[in-house]
Amino acid sequence: MKRLLPLILCAAFAVSSCGLLGLTNTGSSQALHTTPFGTIVNPVVAAASSVAPNPSKLTAQEDPGTGLYGYLNEYGVWVIAPTFEYAVDFNSDLGLAVVKPVNGRWGAINVYAQTVIQFSFRWRYDVESAMRSIQKGRYLGIDLWEEQDPGTELWGYLDYYGNWYIQPQYWYATGMNDQGLAIVQFPTELWGAIDRKNNIIIQPNFKSRYDAESALRALMNR
Repeated sequence: MKRLLPLILCAAFAVSSCGLLGLTNTGSSQALHTTPFGTIVNPVVAAASSVAPNPSKLTAQEDPGTGLYGYLNEYGVWVIAPTFEYAVDFNSDLGLAVVKPVNGRWGAINVYAQTVIQFSFRWRYDVESAMRSIQKGRYLGIDLWEEQDPGTELWGYLDYYGNWYIQPQYWYATGMNDQGLAIVQFPTELWGAIDRKNNIIIQPNFKSRYDAESALRALMNR
């Protein structure tokens, strides 16, 4: 499958408005870097530096003074300040790293500490799975991750950028199977099944999740 990844060029008037990928500036930056997502330019420092950080040479490191994590370059210099509760080394192919802000959820940043995958995931492995989906060139919405909205405590589904693809509206939601189907509990307290487009596949008429799962298995085995 041909990888369909957008070209991003930050306008000189608004570095933080790199909206094509929902990029948000969360820390110090360098001037220029080419990734599978395109070339990112930071005009604030473009005149001061022509050297781009190489993700393969950045190391996640804990600051012994604060206990927070950031990224050091090969010279032991902080390229991304230690502000994260936890951080993982960069994926060199994507130029992204999984991080967790203090008292926050998991997401991923680029070498400029800009947010690429929103901090929406409760689990690190879900962000890593989302990164694999991006790396494979999967179309947006093919792979989805069940998640609970901390504000409403309702469940919905995130895309690989950590944005709501199916808005939180269920009392509970299971992971999508290989066919893009999932068991959910409706606000009526009854269970049914939906597809990745949020179409109802199994009507919410079951009192237990087990019965809804059995109905879905029977439907799939026809």
